[in-house]
Amino acid sequence: MTIAEWLRVAGVLVALLLGLPFFRWLCQRFGASAEVSRKSVHVAMGVACAAFPWIFDRALPVWVLAALATLPLALLRWVPALRAGIGSTLHGVKRLSYGEILFAPAVAAVFDLSNGDIMLHAIPVGILTVADAAGAIAGTRWGRRFYVCGTSRKSAEGSTAFLIVAFLCTFLPLWLGGRVDVPHAIAIGLTLAIVSMMAEGISDRGFDNLVIPLGCHLLLARFLASDMAAMEARFVAAVVLLGLVSWGARWSTLSGSALIGAALLGYGCAILGDLRFLLPLLAIFVCHLVTTRRHHLGGAFDHRLDAVISHAIGTLPWCLAVDRGILNDRVALAGLSFAMAIHLSITTLATRRYLAPDRPALLRAMAKGWGIAGLAGLIWLWRDYQNLVLPVTISLALTPLAALLAHRIESRLSPTVVWTLRGTLALLCSIPALLLIPQPTA
Repeated sequence: MTIAEWLRVAGVLVALLLGLPFFRWLCQRFGASAEVSRKSVHVAMGVACAAFPWIFDRALPVWVLAALATLPLALLRWVPALRAGIGSTLHGVKRLSYGEILFAPAVAAVFDLSNGDIMLHAIPVGILTVADAAGAIAGTRWGRRFYVCGTSRKSAEGSTAFLIVAFLCTFLPLWLGGRVDVPHAIAIGLTLAIVSMMAEGISDRGFDNLVIPLGCHLLLARFLASDMAAMEARFVAAVVLLGLVSWGARWSTLSGSALIGAALLGYGCAILGDLRFLLPLLAIFVCHLVTTRRHHLGGAFDHRLDAVISHAIGTLPWCLAVDRGILNDRVALAGLSFAMAIHLSITTLATRRYLAPDRPALLRAMAKGWGIAGLAGLIWLWRDYQNLVLPVTISLALTPLAALLAHRIESRLSPTVVWTLRGTLALLCSIPALLLIPQPTA
């Protein structure tokens, strides 16, 4: 690093550190709440970080700055004397959060990935800081309708405020900067606001400081490269998914954050792959609603975000393989379909054993898993039906082994480990999809 870069790093670091006692004094002076004090620091840090493209020419100084900034923030958290002093601005809220530790590395990663593109850096950082602060303050002051998010809870009013400000943080820079035309900017702003709101809704303990900037950066890069027709389809998909989980909340055993996570997972699969990759998950969700409503399971089960993460274990590796060009989309779609068929079979067996312990359930569970979740994806691969015979046969043979193994050991495991086990078994038993050799295209 050059002397000029070190001076810039030092200047930004000093400004950020001096801001802590200043905002502590300011908030005490006007009697602001702990949440307002904490979020005012986040906004100030976000404005400074959004200016990095005008301050730094390459990523190395930003990574150095992130390391130097994270160390004192960690000390403010773990040294009691510092935490009670100037650290009280950040830690006045009595809940466990790692947000301040994750903030600087996440901003550095976004800056590195942006390759000098101001929009790809400033918009995600703006959403992370300004929209998140608006949501937190609105939820604290006006929140009335709450949903569970991990160890805490969030409000519908706060999520709405986050949505509105996230749209403005996206639309205004794109419009004023002339990057795209107005309709395109509106479509990108609305879509990114909806998805980032869902990401914020499932993030707990400050992990939104990592999930939101990186997720918004990756989506924004893809959105800016899309034409208007593609953006309209992605906006409609986001609205439909969010509306579906909201409508199904009255019957679902999933918590509020889990419902939002389900929508976000489905949207991620559709973006990384295509709409076909969403269908097995959508089939499972509809099947879940029908089963829980029919058997009145609302009071019997309480499924949280780990249930959604379980499905993500089985689906995201296949979607990421397509996105990175590692696998052909037909091979990946087969693998995802296998994984969701096996996952639904395992879950259905556990549910049937709960409802009717004395009735045989394995074959019915397998028929339901492969007939609903598996068929929803495999129907699009009908041209490869001859090549599908061997991988389908192997995965189908592995299904009862996975279901019986899970059933045998799940009673000794915690719910989180149970769901992790189901997702891992589904992914492992879907590997035979790699044997699929797609038909050459004309």
